Amino acid sequence: MDTLLLNGNDLYKAFIAGANKLISQRAHLNKINVFPVADGDTGTNMGYLMQTIVLEAKMSPSASETMESIANAALNGSRGNSGIIFSEYLNGLFEAVKGKVSVSTHEFAEAATLGIKRAYLAMMNPVEGTILTVLRKAFDHNKTDNFNVYFKESLQKAKIALEETPKELKVLADNKVVDAGAAGFTAFLEGIHSYFETGLFGSVESIELEEDVIEFHDMEITERYCTEGMILNPTLSKEQLKELFEKEGSSLIVSGRADKMRLHIHTDRPDQFFLKLAGVGQIVEQKVDDMARQVEAIKEGHPRVAVVTDSIADLPEFIMDDYSIHLVPVNLLVDGVNFLDKVTISSETFYDILKNATSVSSAQPSQKAIERSLDFLVDHYDEIVVVTVASKLSGTYNSFVQYAKTHPKVHVFDSRQNSGAEGLVALEAAKLAVAGKSAKEITALLDDFTSRTKIYVSMDTLKYMVRQGRISKFKGILAKVMNMKPVIGLGPDGAGVIIDKAFNRRATFKKINALLLKHKVIQYSIVHAGAASLAESYALEVQALTGIKPLFITNISPIVAMNAGIGSVAIAVTYESWNEL
Repeated sequence: MDTLLLNGNDLYKAFIAGANKLISQRAHLNKINVFPVADGDTGTNMGYLMQTIVLEAKMSPSASETMESIANAALNGSRGNSGIIFSEYLNGLFEAVKGKVSVSTHEFAEAATLGIKRAYLAMMNPVEGTILTVLRKAFDHNKTDNFNVYFKESLQKAKIALEETPKELKVLADNKVVDAGAAGFTAFLEGIHSYFETGLFGSVESIELEEDVIEFHDMEITERYCTEGMILNPTLSKEQLKELFEKEGSSLIVSGRADKMRLHIHTDRPDQFFLKLAGVGQIVEQKVDDMARQVEAIKEGHPRVAVVTDSIADLPEFIMDDYSIHLVPVNLLVDGVNFLDKVTISSETFYDILKNATSVSSAQPSQKAIERSLDFLVDHYDEIVVVTVASKLSGTYNSFVQYAKTHPKVHVFDSRQNSGAEGLVALEAAKLAVAGKSAKEITALLDDFTSRTKIYVSMDTLKYMVRQGRISKFKGILAKVMNMKPVIGLGPDGAGVIIDKAFNRRATFKKINALLLKHKVIQYSIVHAGAASLAESYALEVQALTGIKPLFITNISPIVAMNAGIGSVAIAVTYESWNEL
């Protein structure tokens, strides 16, 4: 069809057609993703962006109102390098067409120029041979009044630029692929061109893709976590934000508008990044992807069963790495700000915050967060075993079960444990996966294992449990007056119970030692809330008692610390056998 003026209705339909076309290429884009890191998620991220546009954007007769709706949806749904660059381009388009009911090809070309400029400026270090290059070259023309012709020429230029990306970026040439982000944008233009040719903008069927196996080169990850945050009402400009965070990592991108901005960075310390970000705006969204774990997932040779656990399972990073255990963080809300447990807030950071916080609570991972994590794993593993915190303690188990109902490859196991004990169950699942066991075999074996695994917690104070409503205020005051120090554990169903009590910390450890002597200990770990020296001294005591060294000594997760309190020390133990005495 011939279109000389683009109104809001046609703009919406054209962009939805482009979004659907890109979504149909998601798997292919993941497959060819090698830059900036071969973590296999460019298609997932760009597909998420497009899906958000499809779900949230609203059609209006006004080009300005439609483009504003699309730009807002893009900012909400932008993920990863290419997704955020794409979002910034769309925000630039809106800025240029603001206030216009319809636009000509020449006005759209000017808008595209501004969008491209915005995309380049958003990046700390723009790289050619990527989506940026194809964006720039695709719209390097303006000699027609017909949008059909305009987008046909844009698509032709984009295809040529896409094929040339390996000439500009060595990693693409080494892997014999084009840039995945650039390929995604080219697919978007294909959908737009199709709309102007046919007038159709609904779902686009996936085309048949070649199944050539791409040999990915080993790539060094200089910073481990792909980190993104969205803030409202930032107190700094984009340029000031780039300057502030320039030394926090690499691949820094700042996108958005004056009232809402999204920052993307690759860093080893997402917790420090978000602590700093909280000082310059209201954090409303956080996302962190472990690129090291993603790269492992897309390579051949890993166990065919992926093991996933939530952040309440306490395991040190080196064990998580050794056994490729995937983490889905639980939400931790501190004075109205939602953090990702263990990821965007560390135990050390949390202890300082906890002393002065007026409101602290937790919430299970959202369905969206679970989908993002598990959808990726479903694409790369035969089966998935999810080991969760005790269902009696959290809704996390049920959240994963909801996902598993529509994904038969996913098996959810209620550990009936928390903290270090849940960590031992997750570790056992990972060992069984490495040994080649199926998901069904793993969960069957875990049922016996978790019944023989216990946790005993020596607490310094009950004030944090009172604060979280775990025990009554009266009992807390009584315990304080009597200087009572409880020993906390979990019952067979995972519910919290007071196992014993004493009148000083030394006595609580003696009570725990007596419990350890009732059964043969085959392994144990020590976890603590900011009490490293006490944990280490107690580990020596248990080693002398059992003749076994601890598997590990580590800090507990901030969410566990929120309930147990600073100074708590716990032992998680697996017995050779267990009979209730």
